[in-house]
Amino acid sequence: MKSVVVTKYGSPENLEIQELPTPIPGPGEVCIRVSKAGINFADILSRMGLYPGAPKPPFTPGMEVSGIIHEIGPDVDKYEIGDRVVGSGSNGGYSTHIISKADGVFKIPDNISFEVAAAFPAVYLTSYLMIIHPGALQKNESILIHGVAGGIGLASIELAKIVGAKTIFGTCSPEKHDFVKEKGVLPVDRNNFLAEIMDWTDNKGVDLVLDPIGGENLMKSYRCLGSGGRVCSFGISDMAPGKKMSSWHRFKSWLTFPKFDPLKMMTSNRGVFGIHLGRWKNLDTLNRARKDLMKWIDEDKIHPHVDKVFPYAQASDAHNYIQDRKNIGKVLLDFD
Repeated sequence: MKSVVVTKYGSPENLEIQELPTPIPGPGEVCIRVSKAGINFADILSRMGLYPGAPKPPFTPGMEVSGIIHEIGPDVDKYEIGDRVVGSGSNGGYSTHIISKADGVFKIPDNISFEVAAAFPAVYLTSYLMIIHPGALQKNESILIHGVAGGIGLASIELAKIVGAKTIFGTCSPEKHDFVKEKGVLPVDRNNFLAEIMDWTDNKGVDLVLDPIGGENLMKSYRCLGSGGRVCSFGISDMAPGKKMSSWHRFKSWLTFPKFDPLKMMTSNRGVFGIHLGRWKNLDTLNRARKDLMKWIDEDKIHPHVDKVFPYAQASDAHNYIQDRKNIGKVLLDFD
């Protein structure tokens, strides 16, 4: 099989195409012939050695894939060879073939393309955990979504609308403001969002903030909260500099990561929680999320947005594209 391998921590140029043995599924596993693999910012941080739990090189990144069942392991009876499926896991998706636990795979209907399917698992499951449960955004509450034009950002807009959010604020590059306005988002200046949020809300703050950035941005997000508000930390993108961001910026981000005082959180009635999909252990929640999300697709309430599909041989270009914040929505690798 062909795989995109991180040969050492560092730049996108450390991604190398290698020929590896095609894996054989064990008990309770299936082998998927990958059509499309989704790229997440977690893959970029893993490539840099910055993501919690990132394996040591050499390794193949990739948390989500779509394709067909290539081979079935022992004790698997709910799939047949040739079934169209989508699967998610911790790593290994940037390959023509990947092993997945059968419980982590679900069938996709014929009317859903492999592109849409590969744009679905990680971003929508992460968004579900942040907004539906345990994030618990309520009807008529307000939300601030950082990186609102990215894959998780666009998914979070849709889920916030489903629960009935009153106001959806978002930060993104100025050239993406018109796009997110059409999605019902009120864009705020990503460099001055705290002051703008307080101005828009008459100093009441928002109920939920989704922060994939970290560093000092995370503390500003916390200060955006009103009474009973909570901020979800789900990334450290501030530590992944693009071409215009220096290594010093990454070091500064590390130094400015906030330490939250439980007593101050208690007296201000504000909280912080974190989401790491790859380490989520409550399978009942994930199964409920999958059922809800598939129902909402059937009801035409959610629409995964694919920005660009790169041939797998151009994986380094795809990483540069995302790391330089050029994408609107999901970026995929094509293994067909």
